[in-house]
Amino acid sequence: MGDTVSTSSIERVTVATGLGYEQLVSAFEGELGRFDPAAGKSLVDRRAPWNEVKAAIERMAGPHGLMIIFAADQGALTSLSGKAKRCSLYIVGNPVIANDILDIDLGASFYVPFRVALYESGDGGRAVFAYDRPSSFLSSLGRPELKAFGTALDGKIESVLAAIRKR
Repeated sequence: MGDTVSTSSIERVTVATGLGYEQLVSAFEGELGRFDPAAGKSLVDRRAPWNEVKAAIERMAGPHGLMIIFAADQGALTSLSGKAKRCSLYIVGNPVIANDILDIDLGASFYVPFRVALYESGDGGRAVFAYDRPSSFLSSLGRPELKAFGTALDGKIESVLAAIRKR
């Protein structure tokens, strides 16, 4: 199998929230559920039936149907260089939705779950919410049947942002 290189356009959304960094982190984390790795491992170890997996994931997902799969406070370690940095990377998604996407194209495992970055801007400590629009990266796979999933994920992350703006 030969190497393949493709080019696509990814839409990045960057929103200056008007919130301080800690406020944004708190608001963001409050709008999403959290994946419980121990519960996930238990489901895998027991080879739980899919309906049980779906129910467990639904309990973990937040009000927008998304959860934090992983979070990295990138600024904590890098600030030790002497220049303070306030930034975090989140891996966000929903394993049940990811399953439906992966049933169509396993190459989508590169894109789901997806990334959200929160960081302090240089203008007075206000924080930024940034993400690549899921519909744009899923469309790069050239599978029309993924369009509805991308649009749905766009809506979910946009609803998280809308809820944060109302705080």
